Amino acid sequence: MKYRPLLPQHNDNVSHDQPVREFVLLFSGIMIFLLIAFWVLGMFIDLAVGYLSPEMEAVIFSSVSPSKSDLVDDSDPRQAELQHMVNELQKCSQVTYPLKVYLINSDDANALAFPGGRMLVFDGLLDKVSSKNGLSFVLAHELAHFKNRDHLRGMGRGIVFTAVAALITGPGSDLTQLFAPTSGFSQARYSQKRESLADQQALQVLGCYYGHVGGATEFFEAMKANDTKSSKMIAHYFASHPDAVQRINNLHRLAKNHNLVVKEILPLPEVLNVHK
Repeated sequence: MKYRPLLPQHNDNVSHDQPVREFVLLFSGIMIFLLIAFWVLGMFIDLAVGYLSPEMEAVIFSSVSPSKSDLVDDSDPRQAELQHMVNELQKCSQVTYPLKVYLINSDDANALAFPGGRMLVFDGLLDKVSSKNGLSFVLAHELAHFKNRDHLRGMGRGIVFTAVAALITGPGSDLTQLFAPTSGFSQARYSQKRESLADQQALQVLGCYYGHVGGATEFFEAMKANDTKSSKMIAHYFASHPDAVQRINNLHRLAKNHNLVVKEILPLPEVLNVHK
């Protein structure tokens, strides 16, 4: 019989494990768990926010404030004008508690609802709008966030994810950073829905206050050029805000569906027009 060399059927010195497959399974399992935990705890946050009064919110966040170095001086007449506009627009919103407006020295064209009944307006925004109606829509949009308590919902979800990830992988670990995109997807889609709802409610406030919705798309028209091609494709799906073109189209559709007319818009108050 001719000798034929063969490898042994079992060799304890050769591992049959598949580390890549095991890592993929482990990673996928942790991500699924985090998504479920994030979603469930997010539901509890929404419930809790509904029971948190504006007065209690002001007390809780009284020690949290924007950096003083970024704030425009209180004597700046622009801040007084913005405060007056917000106070007037509140008459057409369901935000009945007082809000304090802070003007931020920044080139960013933005405004945001800040915990504790504070609205931050970046003075770069004043360079992107050319009418009082256009600026009013942006302010009304933030009023809608206060009405819906979106600023607290978003903050709560961020804290929850960080806590869950740190509990599993350890605070400050590399894995916590690795799993960060897990919340990015669900949070982005959640934020886009909240932003669209705020746009709809801002349109209603604009129609209530001015009797028409002229200027509603002005800010988005100015920002449209900043939307890159990627933001309209895959990257946009992970963005926290819908892109400008989508928001413009949605506003036109909502105005048509609710028979809201467009009339002549008012110029930006002279005190806010200093940079133009």
